[in-house]
Amino acid sequence: MTQVLRILIIDDNPGDRALVMRELRREFPQFQPQEIREAAGFAHAVAAGEFDLVITDYQLGWSTGLEVLHTIKHQYPNCPVIMFTNTGNEEIAVEAMKSGLDDYVLKLPNRYIRIPTAVRVALERKEIKQKATLLEIRLQGLLNQLKVGIFRTYPDGNFIECNPAFLELLGLDSLSQASATNLLNIPEYYSILQQLPPPQHQEQEIELQRADGSRIWVALSIALNTVEGQQVLDGLIEDITFRKQAEIEIQQLNLTLEERVRERTAELEVANQDLEAFTYSISHDLREPLRAIQAFGSILLENQKSQSDLENQQNYLQRIIASTQQADKLVQDLLEYSRLSSTEVPLRAINLSLLMRQILRQLELELTQRGARVQIEEPLAEVMGNPTILIQVVSNLLTNAIKFVASGVQPQLRIWTQKRNEFVRLWVQDNGIGVEERYQQRIFNVFERLHSYEVYPGSGIGLAIVRKGVERMGGQVGVESQPGQGSRFWLDLPIDC
Repeated sequence: MTQVLRILIIDDNPGDRALVMRELRREFPQFQPQEIREAAGFAHAVAAGEFDLVITDYQLGWSTGLEVLHTIKHQYPNCPVIMFTNTGNEEIAVEAMKSGLDDYVLKLPNRYIRIPTAVRVALERKEIKQKATLLEIRLQGLLNQLKVGIFRTYPDGNFIECNPAFLELLGLDSLSQASATNLLNIPEYYSILQQLPPPQHQEQEIELQRADGSRIWVALSIALNTVEGQQVLDGLIEDITFRKQAEIEIQQLNLTLEERVRERTAELEVANQDLEAFTYSISHDLREPLRAIQAFGSILLENQKSQSDLENQQNYLQRIIASTQQADKLVQDLLEYSRLSSTEVPLRAINLSLLMRQILRQLELELTQRGARVQIEEPLAEVMGNPTILIQVVSNLLTNAIKFVASGVQPQLRIWTQKRNEFVRLWVQDNGIGVEERYQQRIFNVFERLHSYEVYPGSGIGLAIVRKGVERMGGQVGVESQPGQGSRFWLDLPIDC
C-alpha cells in the first residue's frame, strides 16, 4: 500500500463527496482525494491515471456507475472500484460485481463507517493479486527456463498446458500437435495409474520417438491428480540421452573387459603350461648333459689316479664338451622361446621371395654339407609378419627338414605359397622320415622329442619356437605327414593388405 493514498471520488452530490472524504481521513492520514463532478473531469483523470482507487455513485447526471466501472477496468484492470450509492438495486449490484466491482456500499447512516474498511480490503486484495501475479510471472519464467519438460493433460491425451522445454524435447510446435501425435501414449499411462493405490504416481526411463523421427531417452515422472473435479495427468520429462549412451558404452566396455579377461586368462593358462614344460626341461633335459659331465669327470679323476691311457681321457673330455654344448644349446633355445612369449611383435608387409633368398644364404653352409636340394616355386606371396621372427621360424623348419631324413637319403625340399581367404599358406615339403598322425600335434610342444638325442640331436624346442613365433604374428602352423613318406609343414600368415 502506497504512503499517499490517491482516490477518485465520483459523485454529483457535494455533501456525499464530503462525507466520503471525512470517513477516509479518519483511517488514512495521507489520503489525497480528487473530486470528479462531470464527464470532462472524469476523462481527464482517466487519461492522467494518477489514482490508486475509485469510489463512484451509481446514478450520475452525465453517466452511470456501471459505465464508470467499465471504463476504469478497461484502462486499469487492477484498479479497485467501490460503488457508494442509494439508487441501485440487487440486479445492478450483481452485474457490477461480475464486471469487476470490488465492493458495494449503500448510502445509509449506519453504512458510512464501512467505506474505510471497504477501501482497506480492496487495496489489500489488490496488493495480494499483484504479488500473486508477480509470483506467477516469476514461476512461469522459471518454468520457461527449465530444461525439464512440464505438462498437464486430460486422460484422453489432450494437452492442457506445458512449458517450452516440453515442446522442444519432443520436437513439437504446439499443444495441439502434442495432442495429435500422442508421443507419450497418455491413455495407456492413465490406465496404469488408475490401478495404483494413492499416490498414483510412476517414474521410469523410456526411449521416445520425437516428432521428426529421431529417438531420445527420457526420465518420465507422471502422476494422476484431480483438479476442480476433473482428473488430469501431471508429468515431467528430462532428456537423459547422454547418460543412457554413457551407460551403454560402459556396458560395452565391461563386455570388452570381460572378453579381454577371458583372453588373458587363456594366455596365462598357456603360459603356465609353458612354465611346466620349462620346469620339466630343467629337471630332465638339462640335467641329462649335466649328469654326463659329472660321470665323465668322475671317470677322469679315477683314471688320473690309475694313470689310464691318454686316448680314453681325450674321449671323455670330448664327450664332456659335447654335453656342455648340448646344455648350452638347450639354454639358448629356452631363452629364445621365452623372448617370443614376452616381447612385442610389430608387423609389416614382407615379400616372402626376398626373405627366402636371405634365409637360404644364411643356411648355405649347412645345406651344402648335407647335400640338400631346395626348390622354390616363384613367385611367393607377400604377407604381414615380423621379419626377424619369420626368418627364425622358416630357418627352424628348413634345418629340421634336412636333419630328419633316413640315412643315405639326399634331403629335398619344395617351397611354395597358396592364398586362402585372409591368409597366405606357406608350404615346406621334405622327403624326411615323416611323423605318425598321433604325434602331429605334439611335435609343436616344448621339449617334445620323438627320437633320442643320439639318433637326431637337438633341444626339442625348434618346432615349439615355430608355433610360438607364428602365433605371435597372428597365424597358425600345422603338418601333413606319413611315416617314411616325408612331411608337408604349413604356416598360415595374415595376407598383406
